[in-house]
Amino acid sequence: MSRIIIMAIAMLFSITSIAEVHLGTKEILLDNKQVEVVRVVYPVGAESGMHTHKYANRVVYFVKGGKLELTSNDSSKPAKVLTVEDGKTLFLPATIHNVKNIGSTEIIIVETEIK
Repeated sequence: MSRIIIMAIAMLFSITSIAEVHLGTKEILLDNKQVEVVRVVYPVGAESGMHTHKYANRVVYFVKGGKLELTSNDSSKPAKVLTVEDGKTLFLPATIHNVKNIGSTEIIIVETEIK
């Protein structure tokens, strides 16, 4: 009986930790043979989930900037923290990573991946 209670408690904590992950929203604005343009919104605490950028180059425009933590899929690499101002544009190579809003304001980006 006590083993069942312990398993139930463990499952409850597992479900709670899963529920605490908040994903940002992604809207495809344009997708053709040359580019894919998406608008991504990260509320405070939201993240992208680990994902791959399949095209070699991308430009990211921050409509609303903030503080982001970029975590590589390679656990030997430390996470990078970026603080980006509104209106900032960055050129970034393709990567596999998770993006998390660790700041106190919503972040909105428009990302253009060059095919």
